[in-house]
Amino acid sequence: VAMNPLEPVSQPTVNEYAGSSFGSIPPHPYAVAELAFARLGDPGPNAKNQACIVSGESGAGKTESSKIVVRYLSERSGGASDLAQKVKATSPVLEAFGNAATTRNPNSSRFGKFLKLLFDCSDKSQSAQLV
Repeated sequence: VAMNPLEPVSQPTVNEYAGSSFGSIPPHPYAVAELAFARLGDPGPNAKNQACIVSGESGAGKTESSKIVVRYLSERSGGASDLAQKVKATSPVLEAFGNAATTRNPNSSRFGKFLKLLFDCSDKSQSAQLV
């Protein structure tokens, strides 16, 4: 669940969360992304596709949380280095089709976004599909 603290928060490094177990370090979108990344690479019958759902009220920080998760997964996987930047660059185009002002957010989207990150068999990010 995305929550806007209405103040700047510290930005940890990828290395602070890489390889950590969920709940062992302070809560952050990196922790959720690390859990998904770790389970993506589980060997044998535990290997499964992973999903991160970012939810919250208007203005809660869903878009920022999503960007943080994508950036983490791109850096953590060591794959396509510009993938996070390319995904981020699509936002203005999508937002032009469905944003409207609300009392809490002057630029609130009126649609959901589905982002699919694709990894190769060595867990390196390769590409993304945005629907």
